[in-house]
Amino acid sequence: MIPFNPLEVNEHIEKLLDLIDSEFDPEIIPVRNEPNAKLHNCYLNVDEKVKRDGGKVHYGWAIFQSKIICEAERHAIWESPNGEFIDITPREFKFEEIMFVFDNDFIYTGQLIDNIRVNVTTNTTIDDFIKLCETLEKFYTYGVRIDDEQMIVPEPAMTFIKQYENLKLQFQLFLAQGGTPESHCFCGEKIKYKNCHGKPIKARFINDLMTVKKALKK
Repeated sequence: MIPFNPLEVNEHIEKLLDLIDSEFDPEIIPVRNEPNAKLHNCYLNVDEKVKRDGGKVHYGWAIFQSKIICEAERHAIWESPNGEFIDITPREFKFEEIMFVFDNDFIYTGQLIDNIRVNVTTNTTIDDFIKLCETLEKFYTYGVRIDDEQMIVPEPAMTFIKQYENLKLQFQLFLAQGGTPESHCFCGEKIKYKNCHGKPIKARFINDLMTVKKALKK
């Protein structure tokens, strides 16, 4: 699921904008990766840039799209002293510019914030994948951040995180190969996904979250 940078608003982005309750229209921001900047660590990267070169941080959402999902992720960009907006944070995939939505009400204090995702297809298996991602992020919220790159997650949340990270990888491969409810399940059984892992998957998400909540009494 290789993401690309949308250059104009489409129906899926409009839905995302409604979900994040944005008061601003998206803008296209140039990308100039800062030397020695850490992969994906936009908050630390921009803070360090401001300390070195002045300017200020702006928080908001970066919007990306793939063949199956349109996604908004919390992000920080740098405003130079002369007023130029620049994305200085590197990613696995190279972009010359990104779509960015400013959010003046947001302040980063170390909190975990899940991405907002929209299915851009009619394949309902992707809705299950989106729900999986949301559930995985809820397990991570039981963790405590110890610095900008590390956090401690208690058991049993960590046990479920390992299971769900593995499930996410299986799901991604399944979807990349065109998996649908009618496809043979990714687990290898010669059974349709909808009658195998897909049948109880939403109930599993709820039950696993309840198990962790009861164990940690939160």
